Amino acid sequence: MLYKNEEIYDLKMKPEEIKKIVQHFHDKFPVKVTYTTDRIKPSRLPHNRLPDKPASISFPLTATVKTQNGIETWRYAENVIIDNAGRKKYVPELFILEGERWLKRNDIELIYFLLKKSEFCLGGDNECERPKFMFEDLVSDAEKRVEKKQIQQKVDALLYGEMALPEERLREVANAYFIANVDALSLAQLKIRLDNIINSTKDGPDKFFLMVDADEELKTRSSIQKAIDAKLLYCNVTNKTWYWSVPGGKDTTVCKIPPDVANNTEGLYTYYKGSKDFQEDVKAVLISKKAPNKKVKEEVE
Repeated sequence: MLYKNEEIYDLKMKPEEIKKIVQHFHDKFPVKVTYTTDRIKPSRLPHNRLPDKPASISFPLTATVKTQNGIETWRYAENVIIDNAGRKKYVPELFILEGERWLKRNDIELIYFLLKKSEFCLGGDNECERPKFMFEDLVSDAEKRVEKKQIQQKVDALLYGEMALPEERLREVANAYFIANVDALSLAQLKIRLDNIINSTKDGPDKFFLMVDADEELKTRSSIQKAIDAKLLYCNVTNKTWYWSVPGGKDTTVCKIPPDVANNTEGLYTYYKGSKDFQEDVKAVLISKKAPNKKVKEEVE
């Protein structure tokens, strides 16, 4: 039974609250309560493959919850014992966790207390700075793994499948990723390089799919990389400044990349989008194969 401010809180009379709990766990019961990952450490003993973890963890089945209207006291108990003096004792007083514990659908009140009110629940509504337990969301974890595999299958199809992108398109994409000297790579090398870059970041696949469909961005990024490969553009990484390389003359400044921009080439692309003069210069040098001998004053903000 649940108690709010020492009064019985009948969850059966709160169907909207039950619905939230059921939806939270995808209507898949029983649910698993386990230690938080920071309490499970790899074994320090080379002969022991099992991780080091506490034999048990316990925490009170009472909670203090701060709300806009003040402070609420919550409690979960299975029985209430009243002594001769009229004092109440709630049983059990503690939730004891020995590695893992499964809670069924008819444990909905306990599940509600642990998820919504207990300060020791990682990811719970009342989480404290050092939680002790968490609910293992097996359904969401499985769905994430499936989604990741489905996304990877789409990437593989565009790179390696029977309906893979044409080689010319893949080389455009590789240039757009600012891969140096794309033309010197075999098709197999090119695909592996792209695959590695796409999967190097969490949003890599999404960026890849957008880039494949973005003709104008592909052309822009490819033009910049071609100018770099032709040694018409270069970056001084020490002062984070891009220059036009002028044979027999003085190299001229294109732009300076702000300190907070980690990728200098991405910074140059950002500058390109905001500078019509630089856009025209890039188009011109790819035709003439000669850098413009002038000072460009604009800088990336």
